[in-house]
Amino acid sequence: MKYFIELFTPTQAWLDLNKEERAAYLAHINESAKGLMDQGVAIISMNENDQDTLHRADYNFFVVWTVPTDELANGVQDLMANSDWFNYFDQINLKGDSTDIFEKLINL
Repeated sequence: MKYFIELFTPTQAWLDLNKEERAAYLAHINESAKGLMDQGVAIISMNENDQDTLHRADYNFFVVWTVPTDELANGVQDLMANSDWFNYFDQINLKGDSTDIFEKLINL
């Protein structure tokens, strides 16, 4: 099982859309993601990044996904890339397995 984490902030292109255009775009993204969800991809959490977070990342929103395989993680990334997501959001991503990070840090 992989975790895929998005950190993102709206761009001016997003802010320039009216509410109806934003709602239609997000509905399209939601519909496009259904095939991935049917294969076991799941959103664990999505929310706004709290302002009082210590060493806060300079991104306003986050989504945490669980993804069964690398191929499906690539599908999530392809969904974003092929839907102009990166035109509307400045984003960075994290992806990895659930593992013992302490052992990895010790063995650097």
